[in-house]
Amino acid sequence: MAFAEFVPRTILKSMKLPATTLAEAKLVLDRQRRALNPAASTEDKRLYVPREADAHETLITEAESAAVNKRPFRWFFTGHTGAGKSTELNRIIGDARVQRFYHPYLFSVRQHLDVSNLDFSDLILGIAKSVTTIATNEGVLIPKELQKRMAKWGAETEFETEFAVTGEGKAGFEFDYWIGKATLEVQAGGEKRKTVREKLRESLTDFIKLIDGVVDAIRKNIKKKVLVVIDTLDHVDHLPVFEIFTNHWSSLSRPSVSLLIVLPLPLLHEPKFMAVADGLWSLLANIKVYTGPGTDELNVEGFEFFKQVISHLAKLSLFEEDALEDLFRLSGGMIRDMIGFAGDACKFAAMENPAGKVQRRHVVRVLDERKAFFRKILTASDYQVLEKVRKNPYPKGVDGIGPLLHLKAIIFYPNGEGWYGLNPAVAAILDGPGH
Repeated sequence: MAFAEFVPRTILKSMKLPATTLAEAKLVLDRQRRALNPAASTEDKRLYVPREADAHETLITEAESAAVNKRPFRWFFTGHTGAGKSTELNRIIGDARVQRFYHPYLFSVRQHLDVSNLDFSDLILGIAKSVTTIATNEGVLIPKELQKRMAKWGAETEFETEFAVTGEGKAGFEFDYWIGKATLEVQAGGEKRKTVREKLRESLTDFIKLIDGVVDAIRKNIKKKVLVVIDTLDHVDHLPVFEIFTNHWSSLSRPSVSLLIVLPLPLLHEPKFMAVADGLWSLLANIKVYTGPGTDELNVEGFEFFKQVISHLAKLSLFEEDALEDLFRLSGGMIRDMIGFAGDACKFAAMENPAGKVQRRHVVRVLDERKAFFRKILTASDYQVLEKVRKNPYPKGVDGIGPLLHLKAIIFYPNGEGWYGLNPAVAAILDGPGH
């Protein structure tokens, strides 16, 4: 994406872009961001900076092949948090080749479930919510025989009485209503979340058959396959996600929907998960920062990409060139950080001189904030791993890399076969006093 979860919509509507003053730039280059959807919005198309043309060709080709060969499409999508995955997901599901065969629905785990307490049954519930929402939005009529099975299942599992609400005009057990209510209870927590999970586990086979019945009704009505895109799992601690997908993938993949799932980057370092993924995964690389490992020389194309992203939002004349170079290095090639750090630097520059420019000393203040962040969360054992990665950008068998990738203390750089480097703020800590 070009600048992925990223620009406050209210500010964009009220402020002419690009910003021409530090006071404006510090607001536009803010951390309250949204994903862009270039295919659906003229405004977003103007702000979007294209990535490599073939970034998603393998994924899209596999989706087409699965549809042609009448099998479910299953794919895992990953990358560093803030690398732009949400915007790229919008591009993928908006691609004409995907739209030809599929009706996509984007399900945000962070929006609808509890990311700090996830169970595999929650994700199956999320699939069900996606399917019933598509059916409702498309005006799909549910066959009477399937309605009877839904009512029978509701009575047998006691969901009908467990979640009955009077005064809402509900006659009998309504499957889509219960799905929505159960999802809210899972998100809220407490005893009812426990009840939902227990009853779903006890009746999982019948529940999945009901999901498949709705999927079949959608397919017959709109002549397309259902594609559920499960987003924001990359914002969850990777260990619970690892447990869900290694121990419960057979259950998660039983509904007859196609799945595109965004997962935490550390899972690529888990052999058990890679056996489950079986090659059906792709990595959204961060933008290339350096020409290679062990050098401070900037990648020319990557730096130009960074400047183009910033120039859509704020005049480059607000920044000294060497300050832009330092900001790009500090971002690690993550688009969210490119924009956020530039905004922070504008804030510090404006405090000093509202009519001035962002200079290297302002970027140093941003760096100091990042160093303070990592000092608070990194442990002694983390520093041991970090020292090993600093010495060898192609580490083999080094335990502890996964969690540090999740924190972005270690960054995967995409040049060639790919290599590992330290976050610039972490490197500065190791180069500083006491190390």
